[in-house]
Amino acid sequence: MSSTIERWYWLDWLRVIAMGTIFFYHSGRPFIITPWHIMNPGPPDPVFTLVNVFVTGWIMPLFFVVSGMATYFSLGKRSVVQFTKTRFLRLMVPFIFALFTILYVHVYFTSVFNGSYTGSFFEGYFWDYFLYGFPLDLVPRLTYFAGANQGIYLWYLFWLFVFSLITVHFFKYLREKDDTISKLATICNRRGGIFLLAIPLIIVDLAAIPPFFVFPSGYGGWKLPTYLIFFILAYVVASNSQFMQSIDKNGLMALIIGIITSVLILVVFITLGVEYVGTMSGYILFTPLWSFNGWCWVIALIGLGRRFLSFNHRYLQFSNELVLPFYVLHESIIVAVAFFVVGMTTIVMVKYFIIFSVSFAIIAILLVPIRQINVLRFLFGMSLKKKSA
Repeated sequence: MSSTIERWYWLDWLRVIAMGTIFFYHSGRPFIITPWHIMNPGPPDPVFTLVNVFVTGWIMPLFFVVSGMATYFSLGKRSVVQFTKTRFLRLMVPFIFALFTILYVHVYFTSVFNGSYTGSFFEGYFWDYFLYGFPLDLVPRLTYFAGANQGIYLWYLFWLFVFSLITVHFFKYLREKDDTISKLATICNRRGGIFLLAIPLIIVDLAAIPPFFVFPSGYGGWKLPTYLIFFILAYVVASNSQFMQSIDKNGLMALIIGIITSVLILVVFITLGVEYVGTMSGYILFTPLWSFNGWCWVIALIGLGRRFLSFNHRYLQFSNELVLPFYVLHESIIVAVAFFVVGMTTIVMVKYFIIFSVSFAIIAILLVPIRQINVLRFLFGMSLKKKSA
């Protein structure tokens, strides 16, 4: 396995870019055809809808791939116990903190907008929120893994922690099986070889069928088992330099295929509609296309990152440090701002600009004390600042 100790700055950049993309993505959700927490009155905007479908095809897989690669380096310097403790502090502490604080803002404005709550902000928190709207669903059922509520948009933190727990021993085992990984890396380090890793994605995505899993899934348009495969594949890819060599050789091809398959997906949605995917023939034909498209975009983005973003910058550490608290805050703030904006009598693009600019400004203001105060750093999953002597 690779023994490099150099920091992959391109991976940090991809993490920051992914966070920026998800922010702009969620800012546009009130204007698309798929129902969201806050919806703009009038017909959905076709441009925002198409962009949303395109971004859904790769944004959350990219999050799990970045996390899987980071896990490789984290496990290289920690024991299983140390890794588990670090993951809990990094992921579950902000998740639990947000359950009792930040997510109430999301639930309140969503409930008022949908007409399911008419009381005051503070009354809702101390009564209705914990009785009816608490965003943590642990009740088992057939469709639980298709879209149960684990912190609304913070499901990513919840399931990343779960994935980390169930794979940690397997990952440690892989570190000891250098020959097996090397053989796979050699096979993949050929022209087109990296695309072979899409096979387990397609198989798992096809196997996770209704009623246990549905499309589109409540988890960012993808299925949880497929995210787990992305996570595992990312760890494997990070473990041997030959995989990266293959990505470098096939990055342009992946980009071209990604564009072509994205166009095909958009054509399917435009001509046949989302309902077609729910049919047997639609499911069998569309699922492999969707899975392969996601893998191609992940490979293309890694390839572009390695080529153009392999450098440090004075703002990179600053931005990378704030990705997690930004993620914890972003959708609740967007929902609150959108609540007041969608009713304005102006065009969609103006509303969108107001939502993302005002939301970003509010988040930026909140990040100032979060970054400086150790108690807040802890609650948002950040490492503590050392006191100066």
